[in-house]
Amino acid sequence: MKRDEVSNDARRSGSAAHTPWLEWVASGVGLLLTLGVFGLIGWQALNDAGSPPIITVETTGVAPVMGGYRVMFRVHNIGGAAAAQVRIEGVLSRSNSPNETSDVVLDYIPGHSLREGGLFFSQDPTSGGLSLRAAGFAEP
Repeated sequence: MKRDEVSNDARRSGSAAHTPWLEWVASGVGLLLTLGVFGLIGWQALNDAGSPPIITVETTGVAPVMGGYRVMFRVHNIGGAAAAQVRIEGVLSRSNSPNETSDVVLDYIPGHSLREGGLFFSQDPTSGGLSLRAAGFAEP
């Protein structure tokens, strides 16, 4: 009976000493993925988080609505830091009438993201003279 126990122990230890090659490959892939993720997080933390918000505004469309015109826009924050209370200002300048101004405040724009919004004007902005800009922001 002791002889059977010894032979079973020998078989178990022999099979445990041999690790299949597929297990080594899977372990290596897991190690590379883990190191890659940690490297990417470290790189972003060192190079990107300190960059201030960089806000750009572009017009995406103009549509007539009841009582005037709606100008849709897209705001990109290409900087690494987030921006809060971003004020977008639109000015419609005409040579024969006073400038018309419209503004909106976007609550929060994370770094490397975009948001959309709209402004309303009483005159048609498609005939020219429309300018959109980010007028200010606060740090969240």
